[in-house]
Amino acid sequence: MAVEKILQLLASLATLVGVAPAFPFLDRFVQTGIVGALIAGFISDRHNRRLLQPLPATLLLFLLFFFYLSQMSRSNIVEPLVNMLVLLLAVRLITEKSGRNLLQIFVLATFVLAASSLLSLSISYLVALALLVGLVTFGLLLTSFYSADPALCFNRKQWYRLLGTGALLPLGSLLLMFFFFVLLPRTEYPLWNFLNPESVPSAGFSEEVNPGSLANLGSSGQSAFRARMAAIDPQELYWRGLVLNQIKGRSWFRVKSPPPDRLVTTNSSPRTQVIFSEPRSDRYLPGLDLPLTLGDIDNKRFADGVFEARRVLDKRNRYTVNSVRHGSLKLKNPSDRTFYLYTPSDITPGVAAIAGEIAKKNNRRSKILATKEFFIRQQLSYAARNLQLSTTPVETFLFESKRGYCEYFASSFALLLRLSGVPTRLVGGYLGGRYNALGDYYLVDEDMAHVWVEVLDDDNRWLRIDPSRLAINAGDAVTGLARGPFSWAQATSDYLATAWSRLVITYDLQKQLGLVFSVGRNLRQVRLTLPNQLSWWLPGILLLIVILWRRKNYFRSCRRQRLLQRYLRQVRKSAGQHQLPVHLGLFELAELSHEPLCHKFAQIYGGTLYRDQALTSCQYKQLSLIIRQLSQHHIQISLNRITAEDDHHPRSTRAAGND
Repeated sequence: MAVEKILQLLASLATLVGVAPAFPFLDRFVQTGIVGALIAGFISDRHNRRLLQPLPATLLLFLLFFFYLSQMSRSNIVEPLVNMLVLLLAVRLITEKSGRNLLQIFVLATFVLAASSLLSLSISYLVALALLVGLVTFGLLLTSFYSADPALCFNRKQWYRLLGTGALLPLGSLLLMFFFFVLLPRTEYPLWNFLNPESVPSAGFSEEVNPGSLANLGSSGQSAFRARMAAIDPQELYWRGLVLNQIKGRSWFRVKSPPPDRLVTTNSSPRTQVIFSEPRSDRYLPGLDLPLTLGDIDNKRFADGVFEARRVLDKRNRYTVNSVRHGSLKLKNPSDRTFYLYTPSDITPGVAAIAGEIAKKNNRRSKILATKEFFIRQQLSYAARNLQLSTTPVETFLFESKRGYCEYFASSFALLLRLSGVPTRLVGGYLGGRYNALGDYYLVDEDMAHVWVEVLDDDNRWLRIDPSRLAINAGDAVTGLARGPFSWAQATSDYLATAWSRLVITYDLQKQLGLVFSVGRNLRQVRLTLPNQLSWWLPGILLLIVILWRRKNYFRSCRRQRLLQRYLRQVRKSAGQHQLPVHLGLFELAELSHEPLCHKFAQIYGGTLYRDQALTSCQYKQLSLIIRQLSQHHIQISLNRITAEDDHHPRSTRAAGND
């Protein structure tokens, strides 16, 4: 098979692998161009024809280069760069594939793959990188042969040998890449964030609740975070994010200096979660309700159980949360409850009338029950599409449309209780999660964002109430709890993506230092301890191994020596001599005897002797057969010639035949 054909195939495969990760981000024209170039290049290689000559190809390359260079700006560098590289690669595919052009194809494919990491860095990039390293390394190896002889062909055995040797090079490259990835320092922010600034991350719940402002609630399908923890009752999967404690008009918002709460806990042990969060547009750090402590990221804790990071969360982060299972917050100073009783001035008559009826109840517990009963009587339904826009969303939701999502339920419920004298606040976070048993973690989607209510009961404790569960179609309101479990394929795919993010994407300088310190601690803790009996036996075992090894070498040397003595005795007998000169070497003896068997013996025995190699069993059998065959031959050796040479060169040295 010709080297040229294999190189052409490798060039096409390297192009395919290098372009694949960047293909979804290319312009439509560039996508069509690279696909067409691959097909046209393959056909032209089969028929040994070229679609583009060197001069037009060079002019086209310059035009493409300057065109995309003009498209670049400070805020738009990466996409024109990747499109330009792919088009340059497409032009090279349809021109003559000389050794130099093949080298350019391999280099351009590598640059395209490297540039694609500025657009996306998914786990498929690792697969493409490993494949491309193998293809390019083997292609460069063949290019060296092709440059020396373009018409060179190898047979099957030669191809197998070359493939085996060439496989060691990419393997070594990948091992070095892994080594340098672990050790080399890296910046806090990846290079692609500087060259290709991302838009503001869309993950993150809203910091305001404005019911009636949207007719349709969008569905992003994005992941919010993953929480590694043991599986728990799905009804407890409330992830606390922020607290909205004030209302103005129809908007609920957060005042960051609320009255202090104090934590009231039980004897139950905290539940720990290790959370791997996606980039967020806010700084709030959600945790399983009720979060007690949060570590591994610099943060500020508020008295109402809210944790806020001290920096922008514009990259993936990892932090640990300890939550109290049956704990609750209690208003530290009961006189501060008026902070949670402010209401807007423009209350509609219908809402005011219902609140007045609820206010007639004797205590907060009765008022809460009365509000729940009112919601049930109204036959409210949960909906996220085709909602009625209104400047009076609570009135419209409770008495007219009776349709809405969690913000409608929570804000209406809280407003009625505030109007009736019960302190309330809204809590924004997430509800539910899909458990991945393969990785022991919950996947929480951005679509699981949820709002519920906290009500101050008669003991001044904050009680969690989810008004969305009062809907006649409450199952739709708690879709985060109703999500089906992962299939095996989904669990494996998401687990691999999570591992890739944790081990590669978020692997930063802090983790490098932690790895170095942990290795140092483990090395300091290593102690060589052996059982008493083994401590006595170990030196004896080592001594026995040394003796056996030396004995093996001794017997091997003796075996070789005995074989040589048998050969010399047989030569002496076949030549009719009583004694041969001691200094006579094997090759000299073979020349004097003019016997092919002696030449063969000298080649086999001397070849292993002077290369310091042991005789194999096959070689030993061959030499023994030669000795037996010599017994049937008569050899003529002129010792007078040897004596004359010794007299003339008394100090000459020869290779000793007796080793």
